[in-house]
Amino acid sequence: MCITYILFQRKKYAPEIGAYHSCDLVAYRELYRPPVAVLRDVTPDGNLALRMVQAFNKHQLSPIHLKDAVLDMLE
Repeated sequence: MCITYILFQRKKYAPEIGAYHSCDLVAYRELYRPPVAVLRDVTPDGNLALRMVQAFNKHQLSPIHLKDAVLDMLE
């Protein structure tokens, strides 16, 4: 079954640093159903997050490997 990864950019707040923008990655098996995986606050770099989503969609990354794949791309 096809997995679709979507990027959400959000304005967030942390007491230590104040307001900032960050990207969440969400994996859906079916867009009208709840997500199968969510990683919040992945990176403030929207271009990097977009490249992640494009690669994950192209290669149909299993949501089981989402966290490891993101950590690898952040290194």
